Amino acid sequence: CRTTDDGRYLIPDGVFTVPLKSSKLEVFGELFQHWNNFTSTTSSSVNVEAGLHIGSFGISGKYSHESESVRKHQIMDRSVTTRVQARYARYSALLQPDTPLNPAFRDRLRNIAYYIQTNKTNMARYQSQLLVRDYGTHVISSVQAGAIISQLDQIKTTFSNSYSMDRRQVVAAASASFMSVFNVGAEYKHSTSTEVIDQYLGNRTHSVINAIGGPVFQPNNFTLNQWASGLSGDLVAVDKSGYPIYELISAQTLPELPPSILFPLVQTVKSAVEEYYKFNIYRGCTNLDSPNFSFIANVDDGTCESPETNYTFGGVYQQCKQSGQLSQNLCNGLVQKNPLTGAQSCPSGYESVLLNEGTRSATESRRRCHHCGFLGLRHCCDNYNVYGSAKYQSFWCVAQGHVDQQSGFQFGGIYTNKIDNPLTQSRGCPLYFYPLKLGLGMQVCVSDDYELGFRYSVPFAGLFSCMTGNPLAVHQDTSFKNPDMLHSLSSYLKASNNWPRGCPTGYSMHLATIENSCEINYCVKANAFSDKGLPPVRRPPFMDLPGDAYVDSGISEEYMISTGGETWTDLTLANQPNSAEEADRGGDSQGNEDGLSSGSTATIAIVITLVILATVAMVTVMYRRHQRSRRPYHRMPNPETGAENRREYGATGHTEDSPQTA
Repeated sequence: CRTTDDGRYLIPDGVFTVPLKSSKLEVFGELFQHWNNFTSTTSSSVNVEAGLHIGSFGISGKYSHESESVRKHQIMDRSVTTRVQARYARYSALLQPDTPLNPAFRDRLRNIAYYIQTNKTNMARYQSQLLVRDYGTHVISSVQAGAIISQLDQIKTTFSNSYSMDRRQVVAAASASFMSVFNVGAEYKHSTSTEVIDQYLGNRTHSVINAIGGPVFQPNNFTLNQWASGLSGDLVAVDKSGYPIYELISAQTLPELPPSILFPLVQTVKSAVEEYYKFNIYRGCTNLDSPNFSFIANVDDGTCESPETNYTFGGVYQQCKQSGQLSQNLCNGLVQKNPLTGAQSCPSGYESVLLNEGTRSATESRRRCHHCGFLGLRHCCDNYNVYGSAKYQSFWCVAQGHVDQQSGFQFGGIYTNKIDNPLTQSRGCPLYFYPLKLGLGMQVCVSDDYELGFRYSVPFAGLFSCMTGNPLAVHQDTSFKNPDMLHSLSSYLKASNNWPRGCPTGYSMHLATIENSCEINYCVKANAFSDKGLPPVRRPPFMDLPGDAYVDSGISEEYMISTGGETWTDLTLANQPNSAEEADRGGDSQGNEDGLSSGSTATIAIVITLVILATVAMVTVMYRRHQRSRRPYHRMPNPETGAENRREYGATGHTEDSPQTA
């Protein structure tokens, strides 16, 4: 760590500070008539400069506790929000360019790059979602250190509307109220009358004072002078600037990665950041005066008009076909029959609409063992991978024309094992509803109990995805105003290539899930989920761990396995010559069918050695006998013959005067 230029504070490596030597205490007021316009007290810069936009919606900063509290009070109290604050900034700390990445964060990025390089896109997507969960969506590049004390008031809308021609009167009254808390009194000259201030206080439904940094706020006899004099010992971040986390990825921060992998890595992490926001967007009507107002909506989708039509729902079904040589059934859990027909089909009067299709793949590691090593005394095993896949297709049923109102299902929301059902605020169906599975993990809640289940149902208006639009939305899309084409929905279903991806008038789009980077949405009445309270923030990951997460595709491995399987020696590692000896030492004293114990191996080795020695001895004896059998026979010398006539036994030559024996 290093210190600030004045030596008063420690700062991390890679950060430099700019002391703000001017002493300025800024006091100002703001009026927020709608929660969508509210800004964070301590993070307004990062939300403006680095905010993400999904489509035409800017949604950064909408999920903070402060923002959620303002929205809740404005809705419940029918109020507007005023904020008056005193801000003091002492330092500006900035991140130096090309600062080295944190080692743990760097390893996470390289791990994602590895999965991209090995074509494991699902695992790369999963790890990117975990990265966003653990490190967030943005990198803070600069921070202002100081302190803030603020007052946040909720004022009845009727009072604000009475001063619609001069909003400054409302802000001035809020400022006067703030100053009175700190006993400013006569020193503060406000530009509004006592009557307006009294009206302001009389119409205030909620008020909170926040002291961020500096000394602890004391309700009685606490002045701005006391607060300002105690600031230097308690500085905090009062504003932040930054950029999305994927902008950290570059050739400078990850020089060890090839350039060809950097762009896919950026796109994968960027998609994970965008998915986090997509899963936390709730579209609907945000106009409090509309009958279609949605309490949970955080973006307005123009659905404040009343719905024109009621639609019937003919159920869902799913088909699956497996290929490959796997022993497991990959289609298990991917086949869904439509309860209205008892088959993979739609009822009479309904048409099948392909919603999505995908693939589930898996790998099995199988082992082949054979005798190997010295005299075949060990088992060597070769691991190889077997691949298989299952292709599934998801369908839903739309009415071709007029059908009996109670001929189909009632709709009760959608959930997954990662995402709650907005209707129940849990991962389950309402009472009297049961789930039908679509895709890899999406559960569609349906009911045919019109007497008891109706109170828990919501008006339904179709599904659509990245590959197929919504036939029920055709009448609101001006690009399809062709009388010949739209003579009836039945005829339009025959030309389904260009269905609009949206909802009918008065219905809002809700994200069900994202499978293989394909969004699946459904349409319900605009205010269908309003009475369920504010939903919690959805956090990644939004998908299950892929089945082939830890399988190295295309790699054949060969191991020597010790007795009991306690030691696995990789025989492909040619640069480890002592691995076999380590495997020998790693074996235990208990034998089984996969190998021999150390004692048995030693006994057999001794016996074989003795047999070899005996064989060598026998061969040597036989060889010598064979050599002797090839020598010639000679006469024995006569004992009466003189010594001078004796010849050496075994001589190869003889003379004619040598005595011969018959």
